[in-house]
Amino acid sequence: MSQIECGRGHLYDPDQYPACPYCNGGQRITVASAGRTAPIGRPVTAARRTAPLSGPSVTAPQKTAPLSGISVTAPQKTAPPRGYGEPRPEPVQTPPPAPGVSVMAANKTVGMMQSQMGFDPVVGWLACVAGPSKGKSYTIRGGINAIGRSERMDIMVTGDLKISAENHAKISYSEKNNRFNLLPGEGRNIVYLNNEEVFAPMPLCAYDIIDFGETRLLFVPLCGEKFTWKAEESDGTV
Repeated sequence: MSQIECGRGHLYDPDQYPACPYCNGGQRITVASAGRTAPIGRPVTAARRTAPLSGPSVTAPQKTAPLSGISVTAPQKTAPPRGYGEPRPEPVQTPPPAPGVSVMAANKTVGMMQSQMGFDPVVGWLACVAGPSKGKSYTIRGGINAIGRSERMDIMVTGDLKISAENHAKISYSEKNNRFNLLPGEGRNIVYLNNEEVFAPMPLCAYDIIDFGETRLLFVPLCGEKFTWKAEESDGTV
């Protein structure tokens, strides 16, 4: 097979093609080596594959890098409050009051008789003869005794809402003069002694009636002409 060269430098077989097949763009030739039909005028080249872009592999999975100093898998927990887990301080315990002294008296000014005798002795009583607390009795001690519905009172009369919570009236016992007095307090309702209004200190005698709200109290003295704790302490006789 002899080949000739056309004016453009193409080699071809004149026995097979009457003219240069490379210069004639309307014809195609079969390229056996490539295994496919290539257009005339284009050189036959080996098949190329697109090269991947430079950098990380296309197929390699990309993971977001964690922040510096923080583990991705490390569990994040809220910090406990300050002092959590520390041992609690032992509660301060208030010593009990001395024998014969009530808890209420332990938080108040100590009376003269209590200071001298080591306890707060009874000097008289009140008996409720009418009202919600009828039948109850109340102890009177030396010094000033406040009357009201509150548990802070020396004489707590409950159930009668017409009695003030604190200091509705007061009863005093003077060890020096050995006598009792009824004093008006800060209550809204008037205090009566034997049906007479009390606006100033008034002396109390045995079996007097103290009246306020719906409550009536009968006064029964222990100390008086026939007995005083001072005489009992000095000579041991009544």
